[in-house]
Amino acid sequence: MNEKSKNTIPNIWTAQENLIHFYRLLSAGLGGLAIVLLVTALAFGFRDPIVVVKSQAAQEFFPSQRAPVSIEKQDVEAISRRFLDALYVWREFSGQALTKEIAPYVEEALVAKIVDSQSLKYGKDFKGKKLAQEISFVKVEVLEDRVVCTFDRILKIEGVPLVIPTEVTLSMLRSSSTRENPMGVFVSGIVENEGAK
Repeated sequence: MNEKSKNTIPNIWTAQENLIHFYRLLSAGLGGLAIVLLVTALAFGFRDPIVVVKSQAAQEFFPSQRAPVSIEKQDVEAISRRFLDALYVWREFSGQALTKEIAPYVEEALVAKIVDSQSLKYGKDFKGKKLAQEISFVKVEVLEDRVVCTFDRILKIEGVPLVIPTEVTLSMLRSSSTRENPMGVFVSGIVENEGAK
């Protein structure tokens, strides 16, 4: 019988050493590959993205650059107007629909409180009547510590309009941005005063 094929202790020991050496080389190779992939991912991750705008006619490519975004007064005013539209403009009152509409603009803990307040107001006083609501003459004033919004709410009860002058004071905070609210500005408090002008 061949001396190298025998199961002797030196042969088993040599086979184990060869196997350990193979695993060392394999581990080193995979570790090197992981480092190369990590460096490549980091290099691509820190590059400025390309924005692609698709339409039915064509695709347009725009280079962009990473920069910190500052929130200006007009941005806070725009978010406030969108929130007012989400809260006060509806064809038929529904708590579930209201929750879905205001959620992108309101702090998560406040959504249920606002919906409960609105449901109590419209469910208790106008139970069983067909309601719709709009707002008009919206004026938004952005101050240092709050946003004051004045407008006329036009509540239609069974099609009959009722104009209610309203003032709403909003507290805002900046948090992480979301897909629906990329600026990351959220309503953190609301005080409603009906009949104020």
